[in-house]
This record gives sequence, C-alpha cells and structure tokens, in this order.
Amino acid sequence: MKKWPIIMLVLALFASGGTAAYAHGGGSGGPKDAKRQQQACNEAAARLNQVLAKTKDERARSLLKSMIASFKAQCAASGAASQDVKKVNADKDALAIQYLGGNSATNVTLPVILPSRGKNGSAVAWTSSNPNVISHDGLTVRRSAQGDVAVNLTASLRFHNATATRTFRVVVKADYPQLNDSDRVAKDKAALAIDYGGSDNAGSVTRPLDALPAKGPNGSSVRWISSLPAVVSNDGKTVNRPANGSGDAVVVLTAFIQSGAYADVKVFTVTVKQNIPDAQRVAADKAALAIDYGGSDNAGSVTRPLDGLPVRGANGSAIVWTSSSPGVLSADGKTLRRPAAGAGDAAIVLTAIITSGSASDVKVFVLIVKDDFTSQERAAADKADLAIAYKNGDVASKVTQALGLPTRGYYGSAIAWYSSNPSVVTANGTVYRPARGKGDAAVTLTAVVSSGGSAEVRSFNVVVKQQ
Repeated sequence: MKKWPIIMLVLALFASGGTAAYAHGGGSGGPKDAKRQQQACNEAAARLNQVLAKTKDERARSLLKSMIASFKAQCAASGAASQDVKKVNADKDALAIQYLGGNSATNVTLPVILPSRGKNGSAVAWTSSNPNVISHDGLTVRRSAQGDVAVNLTASLRFHNATATRTFRVVVKADYPQLNDSDRVAKDKAALAIDYGGSDNAGSVTRPLDALPAKGPNGSSVRWISSLPAVVSNDGKTVNRPANGSGDAVVVLTAFIQSGAYADVKVFTVTVKQNIPDAQRVAADKAALAIDYGGSDNAGSVTRPLDGLPVRGANGSAIVWTSSSPGVLSADGKTLRRPAAGAGDAAIVLTAIITSGSASDVKVFVLIVKDDFTSQERAAADKADLAIAYKNGDVASKVTQALGLPTRGYYGSAIAWYSSNPSVVTANGTVYRPARGKGDAAVTLTAVVSSGGSAEVRSFNVVVKQQ
C-alpha cells in the first residue's frame, strides 16, 4: 500500500515535467518551434513509458497508460495546430492581389481579383475600408472625378483554428473627363483660382494663402512661381508683409499648367499689405469684426449655435471671446442651450477682446437667444429652412440625377415627401429620366413638415431632363 502514493507522486512529477516540456515547445509555429515541441513530447512520453515498465501495480499501470495516450493525443493535436499556423502564415506571405489591364497597387482603374483561398488551402475573406470606391469582393470599382482615393483591402485568412490578417493599400485613380491635353489645360486654366486666407482678396493679402492648387479639376498639373518669394513663397504658405511705412508689395504668382506635352500659364497679381501699427491694426480689426450666425439666424433671433467667432482679425489681431451667460451660449459660440418653451428669450452679451502687441480694444455684441419652439413654431421654422439638395450642377429647372430630400428638419420636425409623378421622381428622390424624344418632365414635390400635432406644407417644382 505504501507504493501507491509513491507511484502517484512519480506520475505527477513526470506529468508536470512532460507538460512543462510540451508547453516549452510551443511557439510561433515556425519549423524550429515545431521541431522543439515534438522533441519535448517524445522525451516526456519516453519518461512515462520508463515509469510504466517499472510499475507492477495494475491500477498505477492503467492510470499511466491512460496518461500516456492522452499526452500523445495532445502532442499530435499541438503538432497539427502548429502546422496549421505554419500554413496560414505561408498563405499570408504568398498572398497577392491580381491587377488587370496593366494596373498596379498605385494605379487602380479596373476591378481587382482578390483570391478566396491560399496556396495551402487557407480560406480568405476580404474587407474594403471604402466599399463605395472598391467593393469588398474587389469586382466593383467606382472612380472619383475629384481626385485619387486610397483604399485599404484587408485579407482575413483561416486554416482550421489558425488565423492571420494582411492589409494591402491601393490607390484608385481619379476618373477625369476624357479630354485631349490642350482641352484639359484650357479648362483647368479657366477654373484655376487662389484660395485666400480669412477675408483676404487679391487686392489685400495679409496672411498666408489657404491654397495654391497643385492639380486642376480635370487632371492637369499646376506649378507655381512667385515673383517675390521673400514676400510670398512659391507655395503661398509663407507671407512676409512689408514693414510699416515701406508701402505695399505687388507680387506676381504665375501658374504653369500642364497635361502631357501641352502647357499654358495663368498669372495672378496680388497686393501684400504693409504692416500697420498695433493700434491701427486693432482699430481696423474691430471695425471689420462680425459674427457668423447659423442658418437664417441674426443678432435678434439666435436659435442654433454660431457658425463662427473669429479668433484672429483680418489684419492679424488676436481675438478672445467671453459670454455673459456661458450656460446658455458658450464663449466659443459652439454650444447653445435655449430657454424652455414659454420661459422667455435670453439676452446674451458676447465680448470680443482684440489685441495686437501692446494695443487692445473690445467690441460688444448683444444677442437674443429665443426660447424653445412650440410644436407649431418648430414646424414653421423647419418649413422655412427646407431645401432640396441637387447634385453636380443640377438645379430645379434641370434635374438629371437623384435629389436629396431631407426627412428631418434642423429643429426636429419629421418631413414626408410626395411626388406628383412617382414614375419620374420617387418620394425618396430617385430620378428616372424620360427617354430621348419624350420631352422633359415637370414634377411637383410636396413636403409635409410635422411636429407634435402641428404640420406645415411646402411644395417644390422641378424639371427632369429627358435622356
């Protein structure tokens, strides 16, 4: 009877040693890891068999045989799992996207072939970071007319319980209009414009330019040269105004527009204003300072957050804002909490502190924040704001594409649409143009704007052009 506890202790020691060796053999699934793991399994099984050969007690022998069988099964399963990891990683490394028609990762214009299975049998599932540009299966490619679009295509691989992922970054090229080089350059030259900073314009430049386009809307490349790069850099990002009293600086910005072998130039003349004394700068910025209200709001009727409170004046002064009641309207104008309906309007004083160097001044704005709308007022306000969204140059008298018909107003009213001719324009804005020769179709779209028990009606007339 004394042998039994001793045998059990030996079994436990060997079992724990075998398990430790087995665990030590685990790893990333590479060939060396698999070899070490199998060696550890074999050594542990050999030790248990040595104990089995020396054990006479039948109960102990039965337990040992069961343990050896279980241990071998675990080793076999682990070896198989290690092989699965090895195969899925090999498939990941070998995975490639097939491009058509001379395309490449940086030049996608056609569908891409995404393999659904690896060379070793791994199942591969794909996801696109922008399925509106490239679908998850790669077979649908929608090119933008606005510019190139980068998309991440991620492959998720599985072989039994082993998994891996790999991401490919591709660039879908823009689908510019089909023009010859001279037409493309001519159109891009006509459209080319400078985006000035703040309230600047060509006759009064006081800050860096927001943008000098490097590409035209039709795909021409644009290169800029400044006649005075010390005043306005070639990229427009640096503007050094002349010193006070030295006069304004006239700078010529020349755009070289090119497509293929054809090129043209367009010249812009800008006036960079000289620096002015701090006191004059503050006075000028105070005079020009204004609040940008949201929607159709104004100082006497504020119902939504402000679109903008400038933090810098047109001449460079710094502007800091304070609110007399930040619980109603925050100092940055971005948060608005209107009084409850029936509680009455709230008067708010917004104070702008304008500073340049040692000079400073203040400008005060008094705003009336309206109390919350009743249901009837809410429906009326959303009716007044209501508009149809047209696409790519369409207008009410010339509709060729789907319409954007909002289903909820800014203030929360529900909006239901009805079409006088659903076969041409549906209630959700889908457009079916009449066949060529059938003539244009006039359609009346009626919006019912409702809030609570109140409703308002507004109609819009559109003309859908024949094909």
